[in-house]
Amino acid sequence: MKKNTLRTFGLCLGLLGLFSCEQENMVEPDLAGVAVQPAAEPGYYTIDFEQFTAENPENLPFISEVSGAYGVVGVHNMLRTSSGAWQETNVARIYDAMNPTGDDAHDLGQPKQLGKMLIANQYTEAYIAANPDAIDGVNGRIAGPNDNAWGAKMNLDFSKAKGAVTMRSITVVDIDTDDNENQSYVMLTTTDGNTHKFDLEMYSTEGYPQVVDLKGITNVVKLEVMFDGEGIVGSGAIDNIVFKVVETTPPPAAPYGCTLTQGYWKNHASGKKYDATWDGMEDDVFYNSDQTYLQVLNTAPKGGNAYYILAHQFIAAKLNMKKASSTPEVTAAFEKAMSYFEDATPANPYATVSKEMLVEWAGILADYNEGKTGPGHCD
Repeated sequence: MKKNTLRTFGLCLGLLGLFSCEQENMVEPDLAGVAVQPAAEPGYYTIDFEQFTAENPENLPFISEVSGAYGVVGVHNMLRTSSGAWQETNVARIYDAMNPTGDDAHDLGQPKQLGKMLIANQYTEAYIAANPDAIDGVNGRIAGPNDNAWGAKMNLDFSKAKGAVTMRSITVVDIDTDDNENQSYVMLTTTDGNTHKFDLEMYSTEGYPQVVDLKGITNVVKLEVMFDGEGIVGSGAIDNIVFKVVETTPPPAAPYGCTLTQGYWKNHASGKKYDATWDGMEDDVFYNSDQTYLQVLNTAPKGGNAYYILAHQFIAAKLNMKKASSTPEVTAAFEKAMSYFEDATPANPYATVSKEMLVEWAGILADYNEGKTGPGHCD
């Protein structure tokens, strides 16, 4: 709790005064040995905010999200003003316990083993930008990170994580025994709309980091931390959010459509039998061949030229894929063939890929076009 701020508030009513206030001397506790987080288990992630750095702690950033192998977690922290009104502006900001700023050396500056933490900053980013050198009579320069004294609400959005989220624990810093944070809590919201509330312990030690067991609640989409007490008060920080993400793999799409052979497409590229699936592609130049798509289809693979063997099946597959589903193996062969044609010519077909490989890709595509794999041949 920002005790210094609240005890001197009556003497320092002008927030941006050019005077300073004498602050109460605090006994700084030794928190170096306090456990701050359970041992990590395989498969769990920890958001510890250490990726956010600045040579000058006054320049530590405001943030709106954190990201990692787990996906993206949105961050939106709100502050309550001294009059009791909540502001919607996001004031989520990084605080460094190793380099305390504002008037927080006596509390948030104590658990130095935490390093970076997340706070609801007392001043908005826009206000600081407009008043970069302003002085607060209690906190000094307003530019540096400083947790809001009159209450804060921190919201972390897990809905964009790469799967179902199971919460393990969170570290909450500076919940005091003087009723300034006696209404503080952590609350989880799950995909079914249910909420799970965890009341916080109060400690006489300034800046005490408590690890809150979140009981393995599953399918979490939102984590909320409220700093609140009797009256318009409440402050603190959070760190080390430990959770697991079980990635969900969507079921494969059901096959659709049907396929036709390269012979069909060659015979339905013009005249009364014209198949509109061509959509003019028959006259487009086929990569580096100096021939149109239809001319390539009509060119026999003289001497077993694998360029044309593959091209015939590739063109048919390209047309079939406009109306029919594929398979992972067929798609992979098609993409490899496309990359090959971007460099190869009929006159120099084996400069980058062996004949055997070209014939293998052609075979995979032929099986698809003939209905042996994929959604099947058209009746």
